[in-house]
Amino acid sequence: MAERIVVSFHEPSGSAGSSGSGYLERSLSIKKRAEAHGGALCAWSSEAFAFDFPAEALDEALGFTLEQVAEAQGHEPLRIGVAQGEMRALGSPEGLAWGEPLKKAERLAFLARPGEVLLDPEIAAVEAGDLVTAGLRRGRCADGTIVRGQRLDIYAPLRGDTLQNVYKLVTAPAFVGREEELGKLAVPLGCAGLVRAAPGAGGTRLLLELAHRLSPPRSLRIAPTFLPREPLGALRNAFARSLAREEPPELPEALAAALDKLLSGEGIDVQRAAELVDAWLAPVDGRSGLLTVDDATSIDMATLEVVSQAIPPPGFFRSVVRIDVEEALPEVLSSIPVGAEVTLGPLPKEQARELARAFCGHAITEKAAARWARLGEGMPLGIREALAEGLATGELRWLGEVAEPRDRVSGRGAPAPAQEWITRRARWLEPGEIAALVGVALLGGDAPDQIVDAVSTLMGGAGARVAAAEETVVGAAWASRPEEGWLAITSRTQARVLIGLLDEGTRELWHRMAGRVLEQNVGPLGLAEPAYHAAVAGERASAAVLAAEAALAAAGAGLRKTAAALIEEAKSLDPDVQVPEISDEGALLEGPHAEEMSIASIIESMGEGGSMRALDPPSPSSIGSLSPDSLGARSSSVAAFGPRTRPSLAEAVAALGEDPVAAEDPSVMAERLSKLLREALVEGDVQTLEDILVRLRVTGERDALVERMSALVLLTRGEHGDALRKLKEAAAAVSSPRARAGALLSYGIALASAGEVDRALHETLTALARAREASDARAEQACARFLSYLSWVMGQPQASTVWARVAQASGEALGG
Repeated sequence: MAERIVVSFHEPSGSAGSSGSGYLERSLSIKKRAEAHGGALCAWSSEAFAFDFPAEALDEALGFTLEQVAEAQGHEPLRIGVAQGEMRALGSPEGLAWGEPLKKAERLAFLARPGEVLLDPEIAAVEAGDLVTAGLRRGRCADGTIVRGQRLDIYAPLRGDTLQNVYKLVTAPAFVGREEELGKLAVPLGCAGLVRAAPGAGGTRLLLELAHRLSPPRSLRIAPTFLPREPLGALRNAFARSLAREEPPELPEALAAALDKLLSGEGIDVQRAAELVDAWLAPVDGRSGLLTVDDATSIDMATLEVVSQAIPPPGFFRSVVRIDVEEALPEVLSSIPVGAEVTLGPLPKEQARELARAFCGHAITEKAAARWARLGEGMPLGIREALAEGLATGELRWLGEVAEPRDRVSGRGAPAPAQEWITRRARWLEPGEIAALVGVALLGGDAPDQIVDAVSTLMGGAGARVAAAEETVVGAAWASRPEEGWLAITSRTQARVLIGLLDEGTRELWHRMAGRVLEQNVGPLGLAEPAYHAAVAGERASAAVLAAEAALAAAGAGLRKTAAALIEEAKSLDPDVQVPEISDEGALLEGPHAEEMSIASIIESMGEGGSMRALDPPSPSSIGSLSPDSLGARSSSVAAFGPRTRPSLAEAVAALGEDPVAAEDPSVMAERLSKLLREALVEGDVQTLEDILVRLRVTGERDALVERMSALVLLTRGEHGDALRKLKEAAAAVSSPRARAGALLSYGIALASAGEVDRALHETLTALARAREASDARAEQACARFLSYLSWVMGQPQASTVWARVAQASGEALGG
């Protein structure tokens, strides 16, 4: 029996040539083509014939099938069915075979219409979504059997081709509609225009179009980006992007120094920052500057304070603030006089169709534009995402140079918001691509590659690097390159959807990793960001410490309101946390010592005597020398990554046999042998280890432990195949999260020992998730230690350091 792909052809019903020479000649011609593609004739009758192909030759089988559809050459099209499964060779005549897939393929061919290819839904490529189908056909065969088949899209049968079609969408089409709203936003100087726009209504695009039409000499575009919770972070990023676009003005020495401090992340007081904004946007040759604030309720408080002081007189520049339809203007901005207010909702029907045409470069039929504009509910983002999802599924197809519906029902489904189309389209992303995008989303939706890689590779391995995912995520409009070395999610709605795809436990782990990486890559003010991530991850004490440090930095920079808010946040997380004291005027009265507050300083202060060093993860002599128990061992008793000097273990094992208590009670014997087993594994004493396993097996206790340790012994002998099989079976056999964590970690160690480091990373991350589910701090520490080592050998020292910190935090939890 062998796995085969069977392609069955059936003559059209009532075909007069099915029993004549024409049928025979056509069948023989098709037989030659099948053989040229690696197929073999497996069945023949007066009305049907079939060929089978190796299971791994799907491309050849599919190519052959589509050739017959395309090359009917005047004949009435055949009806075709395809199935996959085990076939048994009959021996004689040569090539003929029989099996369930042949029966399925013949029934599907009988059911198909002329020129149609029906696929068995159980074909592996159909189940995986690698083949594009155009709906289900259901019918009854002559023997009464109910048959169901998926109709193959013969124009774009491969998912990879339809996904490439998404690349044809225009990323930034010409602006459509909203002319009245744009006219109202030409507000007087010293006032602000207010834009109320629901997510996906085009609020961000409106601000960009306003800047384009006004063409100011200089502009500041404040929006939530990298480190959105860092005090003055949004203002810092706005100045950095403005410097990349435009020539800076000549600034007085004091303001130039203030700008340098701001850009370096040190922070400056609100009044000086407002003066800097006024100077930056001062009129040039009679033309005023422009300040836009996008998604104002997501901007840090300190930046909003600066905006509130800069806009009113003497603010000789135009300004526009955008918030959600249902949101109130942040209180800190309430003093700004509003010169005009506009609200953005769905586009009128004709403008929505025009935008659909613009997204397709005007290469789309009127029917398709109308249908997909309706599917997107008339919202700009919804229209684009509905088009992208339609192209990805094949419902909307490029025929030549024009996009059109695949059939008469395509595009006639129910309208849905943008997040629904985004969720559907996300299922076609590879795991590494999703990890890269989630990394960007967690970091504010717009972040430098280096930091994204540091976070995403911790969770998704090397395939989650920006460089590896860039072609797809940028080409398919998931992200863009706002500047060299930075990646930005296309819309904040996309960012929210991507994070929402994670289950709660995985999301907490992502936040934990993001916080660990950021703690090592931000200044004192920036610690407000890892404080947020630590809080979401449930690490309240660590979050409180980081928030208190950020409060200390904010107070030192003169950001009184921000410092007070961070102090309140720290106390809400941990009432006992040490926080700086500030006066009513904002002066710093007393601040805690940084080394008492920083997780980084706690680890670094351990020096050579600590259990781990933050920047120099210890390396074992080989991965095979590691075990789950040694990885979780406390440094004060057992060295985690190396042998230690002690009396002979063999003697201790022999002495245990003479102990009457142990000899009479199997559970006591098993407990004592287990302790010796861990020591033998740490010391690499394989001979004693095997002796212990024999004795432990005799007790009838700890069977799962015996199986795992036996597999690790096989590893030391180089018998990787048997070891991996045993450990995989052991992991599958346990159900409780605690037991599964240990089994998966053992399997991960074995995989790494066999050289399969990427798979080891995946299994160990799963083990870590199960350890967290079981609230098993020791297992979590063991997993984190091994992940630290894996990251080190994979050439990711920064990731190794982060995992070392996770292990340290788990060790502290164990210590109580």
